[in-house]
Amino acid sequence: MRKLALGLGVLSLSGSASFAGDLGNVYVGVGSASSEYWAAFIEGAKAVAGSKGKDVNVIVSDFNGQKLLEQFGAVFATGCEGCAIAVDPASNAFTKAIVERARDAGAKIVNLWNRPDEIHPWDTAPDAWVANISFDGVDSGYRNGMELCKALNGRGNIAALQGIPDNPPAKQRLAGLEKAVAECPGLKLVDVQVGNWDQTQGQSITRAWLTKYGSDLKGIFSANDGMALGAVAALREQGLAGKVLVTGSDGSSDVMQLIKSGDMLSTMYIDGYVQGATATALAVGVITGDIDLAKLKEEQRDFYLSQTLVNKDNVEAILNGKHVAADYSYDKVKANFWAASVGQIPAGANK
Repeated sequence: MRKLALGLGVLSLSGSASFAGDLGNVYVGVGSASSEYWAAFIEGAKAVAGSKGKDVNVIVSDFNGQKLLEQFGAVFATGCEGCAIAVDPASNAFTKAIVERARDAGAKIVNLWNRPDEIHPWDTAPDAWVANISFDGVDSGYRNGMELCKALNGRGNIAALQGIPDNPPAKQRLAGLEKAVAECPGLKLVDVQVGNWDQTQGQSITRAWLTKYGSDLKGIFSANDGMALGAVAALREQGLAGKVLVTGSDGSSDVMQLIKSGDMLSTMYIDGYVQGATATALAVGVITGDIDLAKLKEEQRDFYLSQTLVNKDNVEAILNGKHVAADYSYDKVKANFWAASVGQIPAGANK
């Protein structure tokens, strides 16, 4: 997996091009310093910020919302007028606090992944919280679940690795899997364990499953690629890679190579680069006056981005796809801020 050399505080990644006088500093708050998805997200943010003559300051939470809040608290302490922020608050518990503190500091903020179902950008700090952007976890879980159903000819025991329990994507992806299992009656979900998005935990849990279920375990559903990589590592220890089917979600290049080799079945490719560019551009657009929040519809402030199921049939094409920063300058994204949107997040999706 591609590594991004970041510390745990705020780091500056250089951009270029013209300066926008009323745009302050640009910040992104990400979950991990070693995730290929987050590395792509930062690159997308850099493409937009760099085209406005700004660096991207990176804050790494390690999926710890309190840590993230404390780090942004230091940023906000002296004011952050005109700052553009795109942040994953790590869990629903911290979303309201960080958007309200951004408002108080004079910043504009786009939230990622974690939004409690009862709050929205139009009713909570509505002049500062620009948008909430995510990917449809139910769709991801369902389509990966149906891949397992198809590959197992409609029957067999499977187990699931879940992410951080109160994260909407973790809950949604498991709900999608359960929907697939209900439609594939020969498929039996024998266990669900929390792996907290972590590769090492995914490996340990899979080892325990192999001890408990042995050859009766036919498939492993993982709610992200990191835990899936851990599952494959455990299977390799027993010579079972490619024999026990594994699915993931994120679309990391490591996992796609495993799909090519037959050691994994599928993953859901979520485009971190496009998400980073879109989120950053929306925050910048409000600051520069290109977006009037009062005129936006709800579906423009709370939406899913498109995603692609990857299996052996299309993995080569996805692996060969590359983003070019010039195609994601602020002016290019501004032409249609919502080009990658597939619609509003439905009510109840984040419960």
